[in-house]
Amino acid sequence: MSVSRLPSGRYRSQSYDPASGKFVSSAKVLGLPESSFATERQARNADAKATELLAERKTQVLTLAAWAETWTTDPLYERPKASTGIHNRERIRAFVQTHGHLPLTALEGESGDKIVSQWIAGGRNLSTIPTLKAMFNDAASAKAGRLIRVNPFAGLKLSKGKGRADEDPPTEAEVAVMLEHARAITAPGFSAWLTVAAWTGMRPGELDALQWPAVDFSAGRINVLEQWNVKERAFGLPKNGKTRLILLTPQAREALLRHRHETDSATYCFANTRGSHWTPSARSHHWDRVRVKMDWLAEDSRKALYLATRHFCGSYLYNVLELPSEDVAIQLGHEDGGELVRKLYGHRDRARTLARIERAFADRARVVAPGLRMVKGDSA
Repeated sequence: MSVSRLPSGRYRSQSYDPASGKFVSSAKVLGLPESSFATERQARNADAKATELLAERKTQVLTLAAWAETWTTDPLYERPKASTGIHNRERIRAFVQTHGHLPLTALEGESGDKIVSQWIAGGRNLSTIPTLKAMFNDAASAKAGRLIRVNPFAGLKLSKGKGRADEDPPTEAEVAVMLEHARAITAPGFSAWLTVAAWTGMRPGELDALQWPAVDFSAGRINVLEQWNVKERAFGLPKNGKTRLILLTPQAREALLRHRHETDSATYCFANTRGSHWTPSARSHHWDRVRVKMDWLAEDSRKALYLATRHFCGSYLYNVLELPSEDVAIQLGHEDGGELVRKLYGHRDRARTLARIERAFADRARVVAPGLRMVKGDSA
């Protein structure tokens, strides 16, 4: 039930319609000439009558497709970022196309278990599970009217895998070769873009939106203020919704200074021929040419770009420079205190780790051994 007072002093009443999964005007359901009521009591009485009438009118069960439409369009379930809504629609599309004709309640009990089991058989469709779980969580919530009792995608306890923990980024030497190829066979703007990406760890969308005033050459810092969101086709805050200040590394500084003398753009650091910022589609063919030279064609294009830039930077900071994961997280724009760096981006290189352990034992032996010999000796 939803009764609210209008600025006019009258009251509006909305009743839940189980057939659509939405709240509708109680007055409209009852066929009243006015959409509001003089008193709160009248509004509540109208809601009670409308709710009863809607229950009687329910001639068909709410289908999965109908609920999916409500979940992705009703402001009641709207996510903070528009791109999340776009992402959600994409993730549930195949499942809804397959099972949308079923009553929503068919996803409960043994029938629901069978549907879920078939959907994830062989490790298929695992990327859709978090979104489907969120959709059915809302269906089971009070604000939806408890459309289902149990979320069929809850408690699956599926392994999230190791992510990129076992995927080695290119070495420093390989990145150097990659950048040489970029300078030789692509537009100057892309070679600079790729250099800054690899040596600062900035996200592609953040680089696409980067403007010259955000680069402080004197202080050696980059102010990451926004990113280009390709799904929304609009600028917005960086991924975690927060701006950040990062180090302008020597490699990135050199590339940007050189590029600034080669570009006519006074606004965007990386601009196309029309003076507008770059987008994934605008730079994809440049990256594909570099991939051919590096013989990375077996790799997924986006995945290889990520490994060769952001993941390389995180791994370099953590493994080669041996910086604390918390420090690396600040440069990369993580909000978890370094947990993601430790688990995914900054997995310790095993050879380097063993070498460090070996050096530690050797250093300890040089300090302790003389003392031990004195204790065991007969000099006393």
